[in-house]
Amino acid sequence: MKVLKHTLGFSLSTVILWLVVLQSAFAATGHPVGLLSAFFGLDNSLPFRANGLCLGASGKDGMPIVLSHTIDAETLQSEDFQIITQSGVKRTPHCVTLRPAQDEGELRTVLLTGEFGDASDDPPATVRIVGDLLSGGMRSVAGVRVNFRGSQAAVIPLEAGPSLVLAERIPVHQLPRETRGSACPDGVQQVVRVTWAGGVRLPNRGDPGDAELELYRVAIKREDGSTDEIAPVALADLGDGDNNHFLCLDTVDPAVSVSFPAGHLVDPNQDLNPDTHVAVNPGVN
Repeated sequence: MKVLKHTLGFSLSTVILWLVVLQSAFAATGHPVGLLSAFFGLDNSLPFRANGLCLGASGKDGMPIVLSHTIDAETLQSEDFQIITQSGVKRTPHCVTLRPAQDEGELRTVLLTGEFGDASDDPPATVRIVGDLLSGGMRSVAGVRVNFRGSQAAVIPLEAGPSLVLAERIPVHQLPRETRGSACPDGVQQVVRVTWAGGVRLPNRGDPGDAELELYRVAIKREDGSTDEIAPVALADLGDGDNNHFLCLDTVDPAVSVSFPAGHLVDPNQDLNPDTHVAVNPGVN
């Protein structure tokens, strides 16, 4: 027990309480609570404009991480995260930011910048949350604010393309009133927000359009219990440079999963996406 306390930095009773909270949250939401993905997006090649997100980020590594639920931005700091390389070297980010995914409901993607290891020699292997990073207050999980401390995820390597990591239904009346990206057209009956492991664009750096709209496939459950597969009627939340899309649907039949075929979208490293599929969560942020 002394070793455990020394290693994790908090008591066994705290660990047990943390596990109980996560179990309660899982029971309430139906999906895991913690760190969903850590994506090694760029190796020593963040562009100059990244200085607008984190001062001094240009030329450094970029790693977006996605959490299961939105977080309280006031609890976010660089020291909350530890990156461990393949050889065991431990590193702390130079800077962390919720930008560019900062609209309501998106505050779960954190961009880590700094020096996290060399992709060809000693790449980053694991990301751990070692500080007190809390879920958002009004959108707490299972009636409590979850502390993500102790969560960890294996790092998706640099050469891998971006995958879907989260999808959730958003009641139309709860859509954010103000967003930096494009909006769903009037009259849609259901919206699914999908979150990718990292930012995605077309290979020509443009935003997805009608062709990519048809590539998104949404499985829905009909009233008689059967399932059907449809394409969205519109694709929204575009033009803001983040890792989220709105899939605008013309049915109230609940969406249960989303898929997207390989080879159409790229991350900032120009890696093409693989075939990707994710179940749809009921919409608890």
